[in-house]
Amino acid sequence: MCLQSEIVTVADTADHVIPHRGDYDLFWHGELQALCASCHSSLKQREELGQDVVRFGPDGWPIS
Repeated sequence: MCLQSEIVTVADTADHVIPHRGDYDLFWHGELQALCASCHSSLKQREELGQDVVRFGPDGWPIS
């Protein structure tokens, strides 16, 4: 998510691409992606709740 905004950040959190919502098999065998803690606890959570998330590039313009 950071790279979409052209920001290099250490990825320190494994995120389930498809939210497991308590599904044991999906939790252990589902696809993971590496995210920084900030993106995981803010942007990703908002996306999962169905909220609009607008990302901005280094030039300050929205990324489509």
